[in-house]
Amino acid sequence: METVRQQIVAKFTELLGEGQFVYGSFKSKPHTPYGNYALDYTNNYFADNRTYCKIGVYIYRLVTDQKDFELEAKIEDMFDELEIPYQTITDEDIKAQKVHCTEWTVTLVGRQ
Repeated sequence: METVRQQIVAKFTELLGEGQFVYGSFKSKPHTPYGNYALDYTNNYFADNRTYCKIGVYIYRLVTDQKDFELEAKIEDMFDELEIPYQTITDEDIKAQKVHCTEWTVTLVGRQ
């Protein structure tokens, strides 16, 4: 059975292309658009000397040449389709790199 995180990675890969979406960081800067994600923190619940409920908070990042409303909408539609709550936390131009960065925080509960 595919985890929610695997479903997200598959959908991002469909949207951005093979090798354009990774966990963590790239070895060298890819061409835009590209994205990555990483675990920000966990907030698990414990009971009876075991992890009762796993909660992972991840940051998903999209980097484009300029703000891409259509691609961002497709990503948010994907979160909605998978019934994943999300919050936009970054939506800004990074002038030094001449790119636009949009980031979402996503909370995954249970099997991740």
